[in-house]
Amino acid sequence: MALGEATLASTAAPTRGQRGKRSRSFVLTLVCSPIFVFLALPTAVVIPMAFTPRRYLEFPPSGLSGHSFANLAKDEAWTSAALTSVKVAAIAVLIGLVMGASAAIALHGAKFRGKGLVVGVIVAPIVAPLIVLGLADYQFFARFQLVGTVLAIGLAHSVIATPYAYLTVEASLAGLDPALVRSARSLGAGHLAVLRHVYLPAIRPGLLAGAAFAFAVSFDEAVIALFLQGPGATTLPVKMFTDIQYELSPKIAAVSSMLVGVATLVLLVQVLVLLRRRGSGATATTVGTP
Repeated sequence: MALGEATLASTAAPTRGQRGKRSRSFVLTLVCSPIFVFLALPTAVVIPMAFTPRRYLEFPPSGLSGHSFANLAKDEAWTSAALTSVKVAAIAVLIGLVMGASAAIALHGAKFRGKGLVVGVIVAPIVAPLIVLGLADYQFFARFQLVGTVLAIGLAHSVIATPYAYLTVEASLAGLDPALVRSARSLGAGHLAVLRHVYLPAIRPGLLAGAAFAFAVSFDEAVIALFLQGPGATTLPVKMFTDIQYELSPKIAAVSSMLVGVATLVLLVQVLVLLRRRGSGATATTVGTP
């Protein structure tokens, strides 16, 4: 009886560790809340401006209207810029995934002098100033008369997309034992068989994450695209940048609101997938427990 009462008391009363965890969680929430508000405040300003009935930006809006979205869909310049951004991002994702995944697989389990230098060269475009990359890209593609083409912007964006693909694939390969690769090769598997049956199942999450990061980086990049733009190759961020300089129309706020909505939708889908995986993992653990 005494043992049962002690167990009940210990269960009802929070332990010192639980109280410390709650206090740390409260302090973390208290510190992060102003930062979250600071980051979300521009979005709270831009979205209402997209529904203004005026022909110019105003905050707070004098009314609610969706004419800016309707005008945006009818404007060929904006739709062409959006389509160009999608084409550029597709090229960047394809080349970035191939280059980044190949580098991660080649360096997986490898030990040699200078490996850190090789990895540093691969991830260098993340920290390199974009204006330096843009100037270098312009000088390079100008020799081949490719400035002002979608291909040039896509190839330039693939340089900054490759590090993200490399890092995500490398993280996926962290749990893969190199002995499995050696075992597969010793059993007669060729390079393609090893890639398909050993590497591909392990790097699939990294490929998906790398594709998402590469697409977002390419779609949002404006500096390099500004150097390489042309009459038939103007991306959406460049179009927004030039319109902000010369014409402050509600279309800019409408595009920004749509981009925020797409990003939010992608994050919600990612959260739902993560919760489903956790739920299925917990169910499998419960069923497998004797």
